[in-house]
Amino acid sequence: LEKKRLGEQFKAFLSQSDAGDIVGARGTVKRTDKGELSVAATEVTMLTKALRPLPDKWSGLADVNKRYRQRYLDLIVNPHVRKTFEQRARIT
Repeated sequence: LEKKRLGEQFKAFLSQSDAGDIVGARGTVKRTDKGELSVAATEVTMLTKALRPLPDKWSGLADVNKRYRQRYLDLIVNPHVRKTFEQRARIT
């Protein structure tokens, strides 16, 4: 999100959003200086708030049983698990 592009809406959005919230963005697709695809947002909308905070970035999901019971959380927090999931989805 660019502060210049969104103006006052940017400040309001940052004050209301937390890690784990699901947001919608409207704008144009562009490539960053590093070559990654990104959305140059002209409008952002809060789709749903996270009811509970995500696990700590460093400790993560250490409990194996919790990883299996809350698979959605494991996919959000662990990039390696998400990559494996995406690759398996392409195969089937």
